[in-house]
Amino acid sequence: MRYSATPMLLLGLFALAPFLVLTILTLTDIHIMGYSGQALFASYSAILLSFVNGVLSGQVLEGKQQKYSRRTMLLNHLIMLVAWGSLFMKVPELSIGILLLGFITTFWLDGRWLRLVSQSYKAYSKIRFVLTVVLSVLHVIVLFPIY
Repeated sequence: MRYSATPMLLLGLFALAPFLVLTILTLTDIHIMGYSGQALFASYSAILLSFVNGVLSGQVLEGKQQKYSRRTMLLNHLIMLVAWGSLFMKVPELSIGILLLGFITTFWLDGRWLRLVSQSYKAYSKIRFVLTVVLSVLHVIVLFPIY
């Protein structure tokens, strides 16, 4: 699979925009339709984590069967289940922490998978790294707001 940096970067930036808005809502303690900024942040985070894991699933399914394909898919689906399960705990702070770990684990899993199949992934990997760092910082800001 060949990757083009421009569409990936645009898609990543568009995906980060709601995170920025929801971070501001959290820091200003604004509620929308009775939901706190943290609850909305956690919900959107679970949606985006599912999307990113779906992309990884597509990469695994598109490629030829590898030694670790089954393990990658199993871990990938486990991350998605834990992400959605965290929302049922009704504790947004804990959900956000779990989702942060999910994004970091997915980034690690994605990098290992791409190295395993020896695809050209340098541009994709750089963009994913920067987006994951920004996303992680936003998660930490929402978890530990400035008092």
